[in-house]
Amino acid sequence: MAFADDPLLRWFYPERDEYFHQGPSAFQFIARRSVAHHSAFTTDDGVAVAMFLPPGRPEVEVEPPPDAVPPSGELMARFGVLGVVMAEHTPPEPHWYLNVLATHPDWQRQGLGAAVIGPIGEVCRRDGLAMYLETQTIANVAYYTHLGFRVRSEWDVPLDGPHLWGMIREP
Repeated sequence: MAFADDPLLRWFYPERDEYFHQGPSAFQFIARRSVAHHSAFTTDDGVAVAMFLPPGRPEVEVEPPPDAVPPSGELMARFGVLGVVMAEHTPPEPHWYLNVLATHPDWQRQGLGAAVIGPIGEVCRRDGLAMYLETQTIANVAYYTHLGFRVRSEWDVPLDGPHLWGMIREP
C-alpha cells in the first residue's frame, strides 16, 4: 500500500490492478536479497520496513518467489533502462543503499520509517559510511531531508519514466 501511488511503481505497473497483481513479486525479490544480506528491518507488526544493500551491493543468489509473474518485454526494458540510469548516479564511494523504505499509509508520520533505518544508520556512523537512496516525489525529498539526507543528483528516467532524486546522508 505504501507504494500504490508511487510514480516509479506506477510507471512499471500503470494499472492499479496490475500493480497489486504483479508488484508484489518485485518487492519479494528485493526483500529476499536484503534478507540474504541480513539487512532488512521491520516493525514488530510489519507496518514499516527498510530494505538495504551493503556497500558494493554484492550479488547474492535468490530464488524467485514461487508465484512470481513473469515480466513482459516492456517491463524488462523499463527495468533495464532504470538500472542503467541509476548506476550512472550511484555514488562511487562505499555506502549502504536504502533500496526500500515503506510504511503503511495508516501508520505514517509516527517515526516508524526513522526507526527501521536506525540499525543501519548506527552501522553507518560506526563505520564512517554514507547511506544513499533514490526517491520519486518532492514530498519524499522533504521527508528524507528531515532525516539528514541531501540531494546529490536528480534526473529523468528515459522511456517517459519519472523524475528521480538521488539523496545521500553522510555518517
